[in-house]
Amino acid sequence: MKYIHVKMKCWALMLFAATMLIGLNSCKKKLDAEFLNPDGFTDPNIEGFLTQLQQTLGIFRYDYGEMYHTFAAFNPRLGSGGFANAGDITDPSWGTNPYSNLYGRLRVIHYMEDAYAALPEDQKQDYQIFMLSSRIIKNYLFYHLADIYNSVPYKDALQAFDGNFFPKFDPQQEIYTGMLADLKEVATSLSGYQLSTSVAHQAFRTQDVWFGGNVTTWRTFANSLRMRLAMRLSVAQPDAAKAAIQELLADGQYAKDRESSITHVDRQPDRALEYLVFRSMVEQRGVMWMPENMYKILKPTGMPEDPRLKVLFQPDRNGNYSPMPTEGNDVDAIRSQITNTDLTATFPSLYNRTTFETNYKFPYQIITSSEISLILAESALRWPDINISAVDEYKKAIQHSIDIYYEANALNTSNYAGKIPASSVTKPSQATIDIFLAAKATEFTAANADGKKALIYDQKYVHFNMMKPYELWADTRRLYKELGTRVKKSPSNYVFMERMIYPGSEELNNRENYNAVRSQNNFTSPIWWTGR
Repeated sequence: MKYIHVKMKCWALMLFAATMLIGLNSCKKKLDAEFLNPDGFTDPNIEGFLTQLQQTLGIFRYDYGEMYHTFAAFNPRLGSGGFANAGDITDPSWGTNPYSNLYGRLRVIHYMEDAYAALPEDQKQDYQIFMLSSRIIKNYLFYHLADIYNSVPYKDALQAFDGNFFPKFDPQQEIYTGMLADLKEVATSLSGYQLSTSVAHQAFRTQDVWFGGNVTTWRTFANSLRMRLAMRLSVAQPDAAKAAIQELLADGQYAKDRESSITHVDRQPDRALEYLVFRSMVEQRGVMWMPENMYKILKPTGMPEDPRLKVLFQPDRNGNYSPMPTEGNDVDAIRSQITNTDLTATFPSLYNRTTFETNYKFPYQIITSSEISLILAESALRWPDINISAVDEYKKAIQHSIDIYYEANALNTSNYAGKIPASSVTKPSQATIDIFLAAKATEFTAANADGKKALIYDQKYVHFNMMKPYELWADTRRLYKELGTRVKKSPSNYVFMERMIYPGSEELNNRENYNAVRSQNNFTSPIWWTGR
């Protein structure tokens, strides 16, 4: 594996040189001759591309730079973190560029596709599994692009090698139609797929550093992702959303429990603080306070305390679980007390440092059974004839979320600087959890239709918290039309950010195509699937 890693670094350097050559001339044949086989200096292959893709930061492993800026931008606007809020906040700027980052990650898949097309016909069948898994990742990356920017280059994207330097922007509706169809096709191809003893299949078992060549996990990933994307269409295309979810329920293979949840633990814990999300948490402690709106959900008046309160957050200097107030005037009243100078005596309560900040074994949540059950609970409300129980799925989602976060907390046994004993939490008995779940079920059953949707959103708010900002942002925008400020957890003076603006390079370098989407290039134009 180390050999392949070094080899891919050489490939990346050659790729940069090749990209410069494209700018000088667009002759693909010349590029092939000068780059792909320069006296045997490098030998890029599909196996290596898959490993490189999976090792790329920012896909499954949240990287330091992007998450540092994401916490600063999204914790206030989603109310997923507490912060010293005051004044009029009208600029929803985001100090990172997911546009370039995501297309950069997609580029490796394009190289895989070119390498696969060049294979002899008798080898393509054996290498199909590499391409099927890469297509799932491709859709995973493209939906992030579409969710952030609305219209983006999709069909014509990444074709500079073929001389197409100016891709058109495809509407989000067409992108979603393409992604859902592709994921369905991939899942169908993976149904019953068995790895053989061929050289390519043996290589897949080792080069697939995410799932170790487990085809079932890849199919579960494809179907679970399809379910997430289908629910995005609940407002814009409810019939299509319902049909997709019914198909997936009939199929039966998606993230149903902790064992089938799609998570990822980084394999280089010694480098985790330097490169990954943990450093972002260290440097953004100023927004890592417990938000008041989340506290109200976790410790509601007249109901049992949510078991996740203590595993998501840690006590303040007085031994209490104290939230950061949401509105500016309330924050001003306690501003002189706010401190994280001594991490054993903070005020208000920080996110639990044992669960998150110092937990280099933290399982990154790609798609968990808790999220899927919340999707199914909402599906049962929207389409009663799909014959599943909304309240049962709601309870299951909360149970699985409790399990996931206590499991994560228990993984961190280190005695790090500033640790407080109360941050390592013993999971309550199942009897205690059952009492809490019964109370939540009673509350859910008593609510009207919109109230039930709002309670489902609240559970996503808690489960995603600050670790899944893109998914929480998506659900906030999707439900805003129906539920309004009920799903807005940020302070009232914060602008509701509907989308991110394109980088200036698009207007400069791709002006004709950019002009077709110029009118939507602002922070407040809703994206297509919100239905607004």
